[in-house]
Amino acid sequence: MNAKTNLRHQRFNTFHNKHNQRVADFHKRHATQIANGDNGNSLLARWERFVYNKALDILKIFKK
Repeated sequence: MNAKTNLRHQRFNTFHNKHNQRVADFHKRHATQIANGDNGNSLLARWERFVYNKALDILKIFKK
């Protein structure tokens, strides 16, 4: 790998790492919103809360 290609790769890798961090932060905030019931009242939001809460119930059963 020459220096120019390596520099491009490092820039892309930095961008990708920052993007991954932004996505992880979004998912943390979104999971908190769902858990608190703050993600809205649309059909999709209600379905999302239903699935989220059922998954938590199933995980609690298996952890016992």
